[in-house]
Amino acid sequence: MKITHFLLLISISILYFSCSEDNDVTVSRNLQGYLDENATTQFGNVIACAASADGNTSLTYIFYYPEEGASDIRYYEADISITDQNVFSNYKRQILSETTVFGGKLNRMSRSSSVEGWSIVTYVLDGELQVSNPIRLKSLTRTTEWEEEITIEFPETLTPKFTWTDGTYAENNIYFQVITAVEEAAFISGTYTTEKTFQYYDTSNVVLDINTEMPEKLVEDIEYDFTLMGVSEDNWVNLIIEKPFVPRNLEEYINVNSTRTLDQVNAFAASANGNNSLSYIYYYPEDGARLVRYYETDNTSVDKNDYANYKRRILTDASYFGAKLRRISRSGSEESWCIVVYFTEGKLHLSEPIRLKNQSKPTEWTDDVTINTEENLKPKFTWLDGVYAENATYFQVVTDSDVSFLSGTFTTEKEFQYSVTEGFNTLNTTTPESLILDADYNFTMMGISEDHWVNLYIKETFTAE
Repeated sequence: MKITHFLLLISISILYFSCSEDNDVTVSRNLQGYLDENATTQFGNVIACAASADGNTSLTYIFYYPEEGASDIRYYEADISITDQNVFSNYKRQILSETTVFGGKLNRMSRSSSVEGWSIVTYVLDGELQVSNPIRLKSLTRTTEWEEEITIEFPETLTPKFTWTDGTYAENNIYFQVITAVEEAAFISGTYTTEKTFQYYDTSNVVLDINTEMPEKLVEDIEYDFTLMGVSEDNWVNLIIEKPFVPRNLEEYINVNSTRTLDQVNAFAASANGNNSLSYIYYYPEDGARLVRYYETDNTSVDKNDYANYKRRILTDASYFGAKLRRISRSGSEESWCIVVYFTEGKLHLSEPIRLKNQSKPTEWTDDVTINTEENLKPKFTWLDGVYAENATYFQVVTDSDVSFLSGTFTTEKEFQYSVTEGFNTLNTTTPESLILDADYNFTMMGISEDHWVNLYIKETFTAE
């Protein structure tokens, strides 16, 4: 009886391992062995490439395009020391985690290692084994450059033209362009060119695409992402450019709303404290302000008064100074001109052009202010210009300890006394309430240049006396 059970156990084990033999990790088998078991194999039919992660040479991404119906997707890898990348017996299977990218059009495997080598992706399609060309992994010797530097022109509103240059490594054999819709995270188009330019949707220089149907027309005022990969002959990605864009410039937007009366927006900008790659754009939203938009030029050399130079960017904003102002946050080290736009009933409001100087004249943040409390509950604030003595106006805000707005005024002199607002421009819609003895308050002062850049930002707390 025991012998019978023993033989039955052996039979079940043999059957189990026979069924599990497909696992190349458990049962050692190289890529050549896998190829030998497939009657029909197509080489080079899997579109695949690899890149190092942004700022991390120990993480490599393997991108591939799985055609509809692709199954049994596998990843194989060979040591860098091999002399012939086409000797498939050198490739051993590895299991990597993966996810979808570009709205699910491509898949991306993640490889945690800085060791260089060769890799191949395979899958089965319609009963045939499809094999990618060998991919040279070069995370250390050719670390992928990630950047945003690209020129986007609009010959027509919905036909953006993208032009770029090679980065540090000018070894790119082909360029892969992807456009996705940001809000829906939806794939729009994927194309390949050998030239460093692509216009949507002009296929005159497109040598390959992964579009199964004609891409849809772009839509005005919708945010899209453009991704560019510069790929070398051995399928390593030397360059990745990612840049959002929104069709329809400011001039076109104004023309669409030509029946509305134009009015101004009070707005200015500053660099963040200790971070020249983060800028804040402050603006005053009048009652009923809606549909706020932010537009920016590509650089500072353009004509600031030509609205056709301003392209829309989708940025986050939040209430500030007790919701009296709002503040847009802009990430990026490049300088430019910008304009804030919004609607009120029957009006289109535009700010004057704001010169962003986050690199050339970063905002100076300090608490250096003199507070004179000789007059009861009417503190007088005086200050000096900082490093850049180019301030045309000074904006003062007083909030309570809960950051509720009390007063906002503009002066041309370097002094301000609380509750004395006669002759000043002000954001106050009512007379500021009196301060409370021994209560704590916040004082903020911004020194603003003629081109609406904040050179000096003073912030200090004080106790009413």
